[in-house]
Amino acid sequence: MQAANKLITFVSMNFTFGKAYHLCGKKKIDAVFQGGVKIHGFPFLSYHLPQPKDDSTFKILVSVPKKFIKKAHERNYIKRCMREGIRKNKELLEELLLLKGFGLDIALVYVSRERKESIEIELKIVSHLKKIRNELQNQLN
Repeated sequence: MQAANKLITFVSMNFTFGKAYHLCGKKKIDAVFQGGVKIHGFPFLSYHLPQPKDDSTFKILVSVPKKFIKKAHERNYIKRCMREGIRKNKELLEELLLLKGFGLDIALVYVSRERKESIEIELKIVSHLKKIRNELQNQLN
């Protein structure tokens, strides 16, 4: 019965990307970078670490290093585009996490040296989230 309630919650999912989805805290962030599974898919590098949780959601850290993009307004633009792409396509991960009963901590780093447009960033985000989902399915099975 509880799984049916969770499924109803998933169907009525909203497309917000609030504080509940942000990965915060130095210890958690360090744990993701040190113990997480690394996936490279240009222009992103991600680390993800499954967490046994009751809420079955993911928390994500979005980073654009100053080393690669020098101008602050371009870094901010890329981070906004990354968050928007994640917000629109988060159901790719949430469905799997809901069914498996796990949470996921993700650190997503932009590693390209050039600024990409929002459409291209969103498409790359979708393909990267699919890679993470496939890798997670292999880990949890």
